[in-house]
Amino acid sequence: MRNFKSLLSLPFLLPVLLTCVPVLVPAQNEDNMGSILMLSGASSEEDLDEQELERFHHYLSHPLPINLASRSRLVSSGLLSQYQVASLNDYRSRYGDVLSFSELATIEGFSPEFVKRIKPFLSLVSRSEPGKPAGDSLGIRHEATARVSVKRKTINYGAKYRASFRERIVVSAAARSPSSWSGGVTFYGKRYLGKAVLGDYNLRMGQGLSLWSGMSLTGFSTSSSFSRRPTGLSPTWSWSGIGSHRGAAADFQAGRLMLTTFISFPGLRGQMEGDRKTPVTTLGGASIGWFGKNGQAALTAWLSGVKGKVSADYRYNLYGVDVFGETAFDAYSHSLASVAGASALLGEGWRLNAVARLYPKTFDSSLAGAVRSWTKTSDERGVALGIERYGAYFTADLAFKEGDKSKKQCKLLLKVPAQIGDKTVLSLRMTERIRPYEEYLVYKTGARLDLDYSSAGISSRYGESDGEAWKARARIEGLLCRSLAGLSYLELGRKTDRFSAYLRGTLFIVDNWDDRIYSYERDAPGNFTVPAYYGRGYSVAAVGGGKFRMGKKGTLKVYFRASVVRYPFMRDPKPPSGEVKLQAVTSF
Repeated sequence: MRNFKSLLSLPFLLPVLLTCVPVLVPAQNEDNMGSILMLSGASSEEDLDEQELERFHHYLSHPLPINLASRSRLVSSGLLSQYQVASLNDYRSRYGDVLSFSELATIEGFSPEFVKRIKPFLSLVSRSEPGKPAGDSLGIRHEATARVSVKRKTINYGAKYRASFRERIVVSAAARSPSSWSGGVTFYGKRYLGKAVLGDYNLRMGQGLSLWSGMSLTGFSTSSSFSRRPTGLSPTWSWSGIGSHRGAAADFQAGRLMLTTFISFPGLRGQMEGDRKTPVTTLGGASIGWFGKNGQAALTAWLSGVKGKVSADYRYNLYGVDVFGETAFDAYSHSLASVAGASALLGEGWRLNAVARLYPKTFDSSLAGAVRSWTKTSDERGVALGIERYGAYFTADLAFKEGDKSKKQCKLLLKVPAQIGDKTVLSLRMTERIRPYEEYLVYKTGARLDLDYSSAGISSRYGESDGEAWKARARIEGLLCRSLAGLSYLELGRKTDRFSAYLRGTLFIVDNWDDRIYSYERDAPGNFTVPAYYGRGYSVAAVGGGKFRMGKKGTLKVYFRASVVRYPFMRDPKPPSGEVKLQAVTSF
């Protein structure tokens, strides 16, 4: 047979709760997971990470004002590609502000399907008459978040604060136990200065061969996963800031040119969080790019001690064909890495994707995040192909180690959603990973079947409809690697304009650690919970949230999560585990 595969928060929250006017107000839809997956290129919730979810949930609660934001801010949001930003700015200069999402869908680069997906993250607020340039957004906005969780005898807590002054200056800080923290100050300019950041920030350049911080997917699924969506310089507001740069940076724009300069201090985060043994070094560099309506090109260089890289990247779109790539030179090892690909519309909603990459074994992957099959952008050659249509896709990726050609790997992924009435969607997802060089784990086969229901309506192409609804999801998942493993769950919930509540029960049988199954679980916005299920047992989780008005302009969102995992079906006893989490978000 084949081998496969707390209470401590009450003193802080009580004064806030007492100031609330007990009037419930409409709540922002906190789901939109289908749109997040489309924008990030992830094939499922399990592929995401905490920072990525935090970023998208921020724009759900504070939509990006596309009529007021500068080009630098539009690009750094990560919601729009640089091609779409150039097309949008060209349209605004000719015709004025975009006053409806139907109008946005007529702009080159914005299809009706894309606009429907991204709508929850955007705002069409306008400060000017049609045909005239927009003015500044006024006002001072504050947002504070506090959370606490109790798991067994361990208490974890975190807090965030963010203040925006007339959409020009943003001050942010975030910290969580035991000692992780991040923060910074961002100033958005009007003319030549795009933005300046002092503190923590991300750098996402080109296709990720030279500089890429934050989430970087491994593997291929949708069209978005075949190339990187560069955001350049972007401030980060994460609980921990792990992976980001700490220092100072700024970008400047003149016509179609943008210059980004930066200096950071690797190791400084560890020193400031108590790890005195971490050495502090200096990393400095710059990137200059040209951004046209149909394409872009950029040069990036950085130096840190004796290490450094120089890279050139490009992207061009012509008649629906998107061509992209990057070549980087590692000055320390004198090695050259390259990635190139294309994405083409074939008519009737079909899209074909292809990408090839060559990463030498000596290529430094410490700051890179280009597309890949293994975990590092190094020691790999490969080619991936994919075809996609209306939410269904199939991808095939063949790769081998550049340093050891006997280590080959093939990954296959198929996802097919089926519409069953207006309120129900059935989705099948199958994966296969083949590693001939492995002794026992040659094959790893997975299959997942999801049945989603929403009383407000659900689409296999666009996801769930907004509005009040009863919701349900049933999942059956199997994995064949070292042995046969399985997981199934049922989640029921209710979402209204005033509150949301969900209850989930999970059963699992996973006898080997190599066969562990990761399963995303609903949590408070900005939190990321993807436990690895191992053993034999069950879990139960309850999640709820509500939104309340504070005075005339303030709001308070409160979320609660409780979960327990037990292992009654195991031969060797395993202690149960549980967690209680409370989170409050106030804005005024």
